[in-house]
Amino acid sequence: MNEPQAQPDRKLLRAHRQIFWDAWQKSLANLPLNALEVRIARVIKMHPEYHHYFNDMEDFLDRDFQVNDGMNPYLHLSLHLSIEEQLATKQPIEAAKLMEVQMIEKKAERHDALHMILEVLAETVYESQRQGKEIDPLEYSATLRLLLQT
Repeated sequence: MNEPQAQPDRKLLRAHRQIFWDAWQKSLANLPLNALEVRIARVIKMHPEYHHYFNDMEDFLDRDFQVNDGMNPYLHLSLHLSIEEQLATKQPIEAAKLMEVQMIEKKAERHDALHMILEVLAETVYESQRQGKEIDPLEYSATLRLLLQT
């Protein structure tokens, strides 16, 4: 029997989204950005299909997405940020190696290579939530290693 999933705290959700909103608005206005805002603005810029969400701040901060809506854009952008951090720190090293192989050896576009890793990360997060467990970094790394072998 499936337990109902806990809903995120609205204040925390709005605070998280506010960071994205502020970074994008500052970027559009050519205002100075801190390091995190630079990364956020880059990720948002890569996704013009999400730009319309940044037209109305209240809608942006409060909109709910259902599973059948496809990937939640805020989750998608957050996963991108996580992967960018993984690549910058080379943790896990398999993510950095997979990016290198995809871009250099297989001549993939950077965004396509990022999405290969993003799919693994999204599935890892989903499975850990479904099972009510913490993310297993060893399992995540092992899945990335499998992709390196293909």
